[in-house]
Formats: sequence, C-alpha cells, structure tokens
Amino acid sequence: MSEELTPQLVQAAPGTAPGSPALELDEIQGDILLGLQKLFERFVFFQIKDVQAFKGALGKKLAHRITTTRLVHAREFQLRDHKNQGNKDALPNIGLNLGFTNSGIQKLLPGADLSDPSFAAGAEAQAGALGDPLNGTAPAKWLPDFVGGQIDGVFLITGGTQPAVDSEAQKVLGILGAAVSLVHDETGIVRLGAEKGHEHFGWLDGVSQPAVNGLSTPFPGQRSLDPGHFVFGYPGQPAPPPLAWMNNGSFMVFRRLNQLVPEFDQYQLDEATTLGMDPVLLGARLVGRWKSGAPLELTPSQDDTTLGPDPQQNNNFDFSDDQAQRRCPFGAHIRKTNPREDFAPVATQEHAVDPHRVMRAGIPFGPEVSAAENTARATQQERGLMFVCYQTSIPNQFEFVQIKWANNQGFIFGKKHPDGSPVTVGFDPIIGQNGGAARTSDEPVPNYPTGNVRSTLQEPHDFIVATGGAYFFVPSIAALENELSA
Repeated sequence: MSEELTPQLVQAAPGTAPGSPALELDEIQGDILLGLQKLFERFVFFQIKDVQAFKGALGKKLAHRITTTRLVHAREFQLRDHKNQGNKDALPNIGLNLGFTNSGIQKLLPGADLSDPSFAAGAEAQAGALGDPLNGTAPAKWLPDFVGGQIDGVFLITGGTQPAVDSEAQKVLGILGAAVSLVHDETGIVRLGAEKGHEHFGWLDGVSQPAVNGLSTPFPGQRSLDPGHFVFGYPGQPAPPPLAWMNNGSFMVFRRLNQLVPEFDQYQLDEATTLGMDPVLLGARLVGRWKSGAPLELTPSQDDTTLGPDPQQNNNFDFSDDQAQRRCPFGAHIRKTNPREDFAPVATQEHAVDPHRVMRAGIPFGPEVSAAENTARATQQERGLMFVCYQTSIPNQFEFVQIKWANNQGFIFGKKHPDGSPVTVGFDPIIGQNGGAARTSDEPVPNYPTGNVRSTLQEPHDFIVATGGAYFFVPSIAALENELSA
C-alpha cells in the first residue's frame, strides 16, 4: 500500500458498520486490517538482550506510540482531502507497529502457547515445506540475519518521507538502548512515477485485497470477509485464541523476496518466441492480469488501461464461466492464489477459498533496474518485495495458499480440457517454488475465443527467490501495555 488511497478504503465508513462486529479500532495495530500509509517502510528486526529493560520500555514509553487502526482509518480521509486540494507533497504520517516471533514471546511470557504450530516452529523451519531451496535443513538462499533464530521481534516504521521514518526509528531505538540488538535493518520504498503501486516486475499490486465486514464497503466483485480471518476475537476466526490477551492481535508472515527482473523480462521474450505469441500477452497469462491491473477474465486479448486501476471494475469477475480456461489459465498467479468460484460453495474446507485468504501489506525494496542490467539481462543489484501478510492461522492461510495451491501441480482439482483430457496445471509461474528446481505451467498459449491448442511453459529456475523470512504475532495495544510488559 502506498500513501495514495487504496481501492478498498475509499468507501470505508468512519467506524464500525451497523449490524457488524464491533471492531476495537483503538486496540488493533494499524497495519493489520487497513495497512499503514507509506511511501517508505523500515523493517527493524531485533533481538531482546535485557528482558526486564525491554518490558519497562515497552510498557512505559513504546506501547502508546503504536499506530492504531483508528488512526490509520482517519488518515485515509486526511490523505484524500490533501490530494483533492491539489497538494502533491507527501505528508509525514509516521506509523509504528510491533510484532514478536515465538522466541520473543517466550522471553516476555515464558511458556506461552499461541496454538499455531507454524508460528511455534518459526519461518526458518517451515522454509522447506514452502519450497525454498535447502542446504541440509537450512534455507540455502536466505541471508544470514534470518537464519539461526536470532530475531525476537520487528518494528514496522512507515511514513511519507525517508527522514521522518528514520527519525522515528532513531527515537524508538534510543528508548530501548541496550535492551535490544539489531539483527537486520532494511527499508522498502514505493516505486515512483508511472510505476507507483506496481511491483518490480511491473504489475499493479494489491488489487484483489478482501474488504473487512464492519470496516469497509466492498467494491463490485470484491469479497467482504469477517474480521476474524485476520484478527482474533471476531467472527471468522478458525477457533477462539487459547490466551485472552491474543484478542485484537494477528499473526504476521514476513518474506524477503528477491525478484530477478532482467532475467524474467528476457525469459518472457524467449518463451514467447518459442511459443509463437506476443510476450506482453504471455506475461499477462502468467499473472492473470495485464500490467495495468486489468484482469484477463474481462479483457483477454488486450490490455485496457482504464479498467486496471478502476476499483469499480478490476475485481468485478469470477472464474465460474471460464471452466475451459480460455480467458485465464488455471495456473495463472491470480487464479492459483484466489480461485474465485472455481470451487463450489459447498466444497470441503480444503477446497474452499475464503478461509484461506490473507490481508497483504508488503512494499517493494531495492533500486530500479539500471541500463547496465537491462543490457546484460542480468540482475546486479538486489530488488524485490518485502512481503507481509496477516491472518489468524498461518498453516491454514499463508502456508495453505503457498503449499496446497501455488506449489501444487494438481491444482486446480478435477478439471478437464475441452477435448476431455485431464488438466495438469503445474506450478504458479510467479510465486510457485520447487526447491530451486525447474518446473512447468500449463496453457500459456490462449484458446480464446475458440481452439484446443495444448501448450506447456518450461520454467528453468525461480525468478522470485526467498532470501529471508520470519513469523510474528502482532499483539493488541492492551497486550503490549499489560501482559507483555508485566
């Protein structure tokens, strides 16, 4: 999310909607349901060195600095008014959120069991199951800072300017002093100009976020889900939390994803030549959208740059009338990760969609591709996505989507080509992981509006490489002030 209004928030009501769960907006950290406003986001990963000193600083000086959902909500309208008045300068809008890994929780509350096995194990232990290449049992491509269980917590520090973000980080670290040591410190930056809102491969990002019942009004085609999918203590959660102080908190997944942009661009050109098709169309079929955000389901043959950024249109579709995958391949990224109406409403839990949705809040990092990189078609400087998402069950939400859908060659289940032959979809061509090994995806060549051409895309290696990760619990303000500070 950038500092511009995001589509699902423009119609947001100023409080909890009538007849909906009463959301405690002053207790929920601001990044979970709406997302901290940001052009810059600094991720400060730390280890707790002095538990008592940390608790004292947290309870007395830090907890009240945390940015709440109510403040984030109010800032959306301030930003709208600021923009409507013709202002182009960025407002500081400093945001501060805080999460803890299981090791951090254990230091603050020894023996606390949050009843999420993936959170307890940690992201490093789960990396192999997610398809990350391993060296023995350790993730082979991860930065050393993320290996070995060094991280106890993370501060998310956001704002409209780099100096404002750095000033807040300096204040926070000054308050903590020797109570913590830095493990990893990195800043994500929203891309500028025409690429604002787009990730480094060039696609408009964050288009298909769900709306939240009681907080925002959905646009056409946008799913509106109960808040318990993303924050504890509300309808939609898989089960009540085992500890009362977990209410109004959420599990956060962080993944540092390198994007090999020049290599991916060259790959599209080469494969399009091999397949005898336009490389721009090939890219759209890999993602399921054109770079503008326009979905293939609505405009399968060419981009519509007016449709892509329009929240009244860009999610107003499902896949129920495209069961021959003529418009959008079953294996396209947006269909693999959000198979709208590909499963019947009465389908089993494993095949249902809503219970597995997450709320995303990531940001790009790294510089734009240089002329030298474009010429060499090789990455020389790291860039990619600081992926962040929120949920109330890491195994049943983030991990389910990655393992059961994106990495599952048999997904989507039981479908057939028009000629009656079974569909083997292959991997998600964007985020699918196969331990670093080659993989395939089905149907890159369109059969729209008619035809029965069978085609397979060969992917020699990953163009998105996980280089770090961690699982966090993001507590309520009350939990920060009380249980975790006691």
